[in-house]
Amino acid sequence: MRYPFFVLVFLILQVELYSQTANDILNVLVQQNTISQDKADSLRAEYSINQQTSLPDKKLRIDAEFRPRTELRNGYQQLRNDSSTGAFFTNQRLRISANYAFNNRLVMQVSVQDLRVWGQQDPRSTSATLQLFEGWAEAYLTDRFSIRAGRQRLVYDNQRLFAENDWRLSAAVHDALNFRFNSPKLSSELALAFNQSSERFFGTDYAPSGFSNYKFLAVNYFRYKINNRFILTGINSTDGYQDKTDPEKINFRYTLGGRLEWEMNGFYSTFSAYYQGGKNNSGKGLSAWYVQPELRYTSPRNFVARIGAEIFSGNNNGTTNITDHCFVPLYGVAHRFNGSMDLITKFPADVAGAGLVNPYLFLIQPLSAKLDVRADFHTFHLQQNYFTVNDIKIDRYLGFENDFLITYKPNAVTKVDLGISYMMPTKSFEIVKGGGSSQYNLTWVYLSLTFRPQLLGLNFK
Repeated sequence: MRYPFFVLVFLILQVELYSQTANDILNVLVQQNTISQDKADSLRAEYSINQQTSLPDKKLRIDAEFRPRTELRNGYQQLRNDSSTGAFFTNQRLRISANYAFNNRLVMQVSVQDLRVWGQQDPRSTSATLQLFEGWAEAYLTDRFSIRAGRQRLVYDNQRLFAENDWRLSAAVHDALNFRFNSPKLSSELALAFNQSSERFFGTDYAPSGFSNYKFLAVNYFRYKINNRFILTGINSTDGYQDKTDPEKINFRYTLGGRLEWEMNGFYSTFSAYYQGGKNNSGKGLSAWYVQPELRYTSPRNFVARIGAEIFSGNNNGTTNITDHCFVPLYGVAHRFNGSMDLITKFPADVAGAGLVNPYLFLIQPLSAKLDVRADFHTFHLQQNYFTVNDIKIDRYLGFENDFLITYKPNAVTKVDLGISYMMPTKSFEIVKGGGSSQYNLTWVYLSLTFRPQLLGLNFK
C-alpha cells in the first residue's frame, strides 16, 4: 500500500499525538516497503529543519519588580504647623508578573505584589501580605479585535483621567470587561464594570468597607492618527456611585472630551478639553469643565522644555450653587501634573471646591545616556472666588512649588531616582486646606531604587 506523500508528512508532524516517535513510524514504513530508506532519511531531515525554523506557538514570560523608596517628609500632602516634625521611613513594593501567550490568540497575565513599610509588620507574624494586582485573560477573536476580562489596568491618553498610578505604592487597577481594537491608525477600548461587595441573593447594595468606589463604570477610549503630524484622542466615560439613601439608585456622572496633538521638527503642541455632567456622588446636579493647553520643545540634544496650564472649573461659595461646577479628574494621576508633593490631589477637597488654575514649566536635561536632571515649576491659583465664614474674599493665589528630580539608569533593569521638592504656601492655601500653617515652607526628599529584571522568557511548542 502506497500512502500519498502529504499524508506521511502529516503523520510525522503530528507524531506527538501517538505514543510512538517519528523515527518509529518511519522505521515501520520502511520495513513494510511503503517508502524507501532514502525517502525516510529525507523526511527525517525535512522534519528536523521544520522543527528548527517553525515559530513556537506558546510564550511564557516572568518579570519582577522590586522598588524600595526612602522618604523624608516635612510637608508632603499636608501643611506643617508649629508642632510638626519630619517623618522618615522606607516603603517597598515587590511584584512578580507572569504573562502567557498562546498562538497570538490567548494572553493571560497574573501579577501578585507585596506592599509594606519597613517595620510595619511583625516578621514573626503568620498573617499573609500578598495581594493580587492583576489577573486577566484576553482572547483575540481576530488579529485586531480582542476581549480582556479580569483585574486590569485602564491607562488612557496622558493618564490624566485613567492611570495606573505607578507612583502610589499599590498602583491602581479595575475589575472590568474590556473590548479592545487596534489598527495602524485607530486604537479603541470599551471597558465595562459593575462592582459588588460580595455574592448576593437579592439586590445590588454596594457598601465597600473602608473605601469609596464606583458601582458602575463604562468608558470608551479611542486614539486616531490623522496623519504624521496630528493625533486625535477621545475619552467618553460614565461612572456611577450608589445613592446614599437608596441602594438600588445610582448617581451617574458623564465625562466627555478629548485631546488634539500636533508635532513637527521638535515642536509639539496639544490642547485637551473635557466636560462633566449628570450628578456627583451625592446626587447633586453637575456641570463642570477642564482644559489643558501645552507647548513643548525638544532640542537636537534632547533638552526638553514644556510650558502649559491645567484649569479645573469650581464653585463660587459666595453664591448659591444649585449645580456643582467642580471638575473631578476621575481615576487619573495627579502626581505628575499638580506637583510632586501631592498637596493638590483630592478634588474637590484640596481646593475647597473652588477649582484650580495651575500654570507650569517643566525643564528636562539629559546629562548623559544614563543620567537625566529635571526641574518642575508650579504656581497654584483658585479658579473661583472663595469666601471665609466671615464673608471675606481670600486671595486666589495658593503658592509656588519647585520639584527637582535626578534619574540615573546604570543598566536596562535598574533605575535610581532622587527627588527634592519644596513649596511656599500662602494664607489662602491654609484656609482652603483646612489645617496647618502657611508660616512654614514645605520640604520633601526621597530616594527610590527600582529593579525590573526579566526572570524567565520561554518560547515553546
